[in-house]
Amino acid sequence: MRISVTIAVMIMLVLTAFTACSSPAGVAGDDIVTPPGGFTYRANVHQQGQRDWPPIQENEVTIETPSGTLGVRYRDYIETGAGETRNNIIYLDVNNSPELPDPLQVDYSAVGLPDGITIERDGEMYGGIGGQDRESSRVVLQIHIASYVKPGEYPFAVHIDYEGTDFGSFPCTVRVIE
Repeated sequence: MRISVTIAVMIMLVLTAFTACSSPAGVAGDDIVTPPGGFTYRANVHQQGQRDWPPIQENEVTIETPSGTLGVRYRDYIETGAGETRNNIIYLDVNNSPELPDPLQVDYSAVGLPDGITIERDGEMYGGIGGQDRESSRVVLQIHIASYVKPGEYPFAVHIDYEGTDFGSFPCTVRVIE
């Protein structure tokens, strides 16, 4: 019996050390995970024995719409290397915007992107915000930075459109580092 327990403990220690010391290639703090509650950044979920990243900082803005306001939470500043892909979760608080009956049909486009930086939609969900009665749409935008993009800051805007209605835009900056 004692030998079985010792072997089990040794196996658990080896597995724990392997999990804590290794991280799959390409894993980053802004990778998207889906714990209970919906999309979030890997860096904002903490698990014992897993690597902790600095938390992903988000900005909140309010956009005035024809019949109310639209709350937007997102990453307004993203630092990365050339040749990488970063994620930006766009949270739309739709409670005060009755003209958005289907928030998952919102179109997002980038205005002012330089050559070599592209954005594509990669996932969406709709539901409550943190157990509250407020409703939110969450959309993941992937930002692809080509390997030839030179270091520097690249400001652009993310534009929101819904069924032909212009809802405005919000600023974002990608800083490409060496």
